[in-house]
Amino acid sequence: MSVKYDPIVYKDGVRYFHRFSIHQRIQHVVLFSSVLVLAITGFPLRHASEPWARPIYELVGGHQYAPMIHRIAGSVLLALFIYHTIYWMVLFYRNDIGKLRRENNLTLRNVGKAFLTQEMVPNKKDLRDVIHSWKYLLYFTNRPPRYDRMSWREKFDYFAPYWGIPVLGPAGVILWWHNEVSHAAPGIVMNAAYIMHTDEALLAILFIFFVHWYNVHYAPEKFPAARVWLTGYLSEAEMIHEHYNDYVKVMIEAGLENEIKPQHFGGEKYEW
Repeated sequence: MSVKYDPIVYKDGVRYFHRFSIHQRIQHVVLFSSVLVLAITGFPLRHASEPWARPIYELVGGHQYAPMIHRIAGSVLLALFIYHTIYWMVLFYRNDIGKLRRENNLTLRNVGKAFLTQEMVPNKKDLRDVIHSWKYLLYFTNRPPRYDRMSWREKFDYFAPYWGIPVLGPAGVILWWHNEVSHAAPGIVMNAAYIMHTDEALLAILFIFFVHWYNVHYAPEKFPAARVWLTGYLSEAEMIHEHYNDYVKVMIEAGLENEIKPQHFGGEKYEW
């Protein structure tokens, strides 16, 4: 049975808008925790000749425990990836394909159309929003983009594991079972697996630390850290700034259309 969340709650006279369920937040915690553990146990080994690497590697267990910790974290990340994919497929089947079956409209075309309407699937509006973002940044317009519940940046973040983990996972398994693989495959497989695993990991960490974390934590209106991943709610000021179309939609559904604020309202950051 799914948990029902109030779309708008009030705390100290401030409106907060629901964004993520406890189930989604737990998945996010498992995701970033496993990625951080993988980074701190993997990169010191990759750069073992650097003076900074040895103290960090010793801190996380050294050659005796760090590889085991790395493999456990990798297994957790891969399990989460599989779990979330199956979870999404079950929801899609239950909510969309099931509806098409009940309406006797189950065709390949209708299934494809239903998939393209999923919340996290990029659409034409996302392309328009990207263009609008550049127009706004380059002063061709004075109105910032008005994003829906999920913006193109969040969708890009969401799908990043879907091209990263299919590279990292199999390559990591090959490196994990290198003795067995080396007896059945030529040496170039091991070399390719090492390059794929380490380079994709570097790309992922650079993106997370310098792009994703800036958007959600380092940006002036967010610094020192966003709290939506903990509370599941965004303040009214943040909703107006980041998801104005969704803000208007939720306010109208709540019967608060007369209290809708303009997009340039405030700039302050409310604390939960």
